[in-house]
Order: sequence, then structure tokens, then C-alpha cells
Amino acid sequence: MPAAVILTGLACGTLLAAVGLALWDGFRQVPGLSYAVQVIGWLAGALLLIGALLAWQGDQSLSTPALRLILMAALAAPPGMGVHRRRPSPWSNEMLILPALILAGAGLFWPLEPVGNGVSRPPVAPMELAVLVCGGLGARVLGEALSEMAAQTRHSERLTAATYALLTLLVGGAALVNLWQRGSVWGGSASEGGLAGVWLAWSAARLGPRQRSRPRVVLTVVAALLLIVLAAG
Repeated sequence: MPAAVILTGLACGTLLAAVGLALWDGFRQVPGLSYAVQVIGWLAGALLLIGALLAWQGDQSLSTPALRLILMAALAAPPGMGVHRRRPSPWSNEMLILPALILAGAGLFWPLEPVGNGVSRPPVAPMELAVLVCGGLGARVLGEALSEMAAQTRHSERLTAATYALLTLLVGGAALVNLWQRGSVWGGSASEGGLAGVWLAWSAARLGPRQRSRPRVVLTVVAALLLIVLAAG
């Protein structure tokens, strides 16, 4: 069995344990349990990152979409500071971990590539790596948005603003490259169109009225989901 599969399975187990502990803490409010959830999240992220890097360097059995999912899960697994806050809903902290668990589980159960097919994995382009980073951050934003919907309380927007800034840099950089090379802002590829669509959805969420939080959260969830699908390829 590939080492990446073993590490991803261990990470899924630790994320499931984190969900269980977060749920227990939501109902019982055990002192110090939220810190244990955060430590478990960081441990799961480290396991996912190590497994993905090992697979990308040597193991060709895992498909490229599975590795993309695992890498995004590694970025989404460490919970933010919001896990320490007491929420009105006991389900709010579970929402912070749920996107990473789904991504890791999807990468774990993704069909394996045939062994010995002789096809080497292509190197990762900088643009592809940047989109993967955006997808991982988008998964964390998705967790915070779902937690906000469950608890009816607002999270800090620093992570959302940082993800939107990186996404804006990617869209603007791609537009400048196309303008330099082709003389037009849009190159016409499906990936660039999807990236522009995600940026427009995220811009609509950012520019919406502050006093109407529910439409902003829904738009953020939609934009984050589109970004994850785009990064997964």
C-alpha cells in the first residue's frame, strides 16, 4: 500500500476524531478540549502534506486529482482561531473541520492509477500551485462560512480577505500575461474562465451590503465551492 494512502487514512481518522471532540465540546464545553481539537487539526494537516509530497515525488499510483484534493485538505485541516470561541450552536466548530475531512476522504477513495503505466507525473506549474493554495484557503473559508451559518455569529474576515486578495492577484496576473502575449485580457481557456467566474462571485460577496450577512455568507459558500472544484481540476 502506498505511503501516501496510509498517511491520508491516518489523517482522515484524526479529522474524524477532531469532529467528535468538537461535537463533544459543543455540548459539554469541556475545558481545554478546543485546544486538543486544534492540535489534532494541525497533526492531520501535517500528515496530509507529507503524504502528498511523498506521492508527488515518487509514487505514481495516486492520480493527480487525488493529490490535488489531498494538498487542499492539508491547507484546510488546521482549524483557525474560531475553534476557541464558544458558539451558540454545538455544530459550529464541526463545520470548521468538515471541508478538510471531505477533501481528504475524496482523495483517499479516489481510484488509483494503474501501477507501472510508465507515465511520469508532469511538474507543477506555478499557476497551478497558486490555484491549489487558493483552493485550500477557499476550503478554510468555506468551513468558516458554514460555521457562521450554523451559529448565526460572524467570523473574522481576515482569512476571507487574504484568499480574495490572492485570487485577485491570480486573475490580474493571468490577464496581464494574456495582454502581453496575445493582446487580449482573456485567453479563452476554460480554466481562465472558471477563475474569472470565481473571482466575480467572490467580488459580489465582498461588495454586498454589510448589514445583510446571510446573502454574503451564501455567496461566499458558492464562491468557495467553485474555487475548490476549479482547483481540483
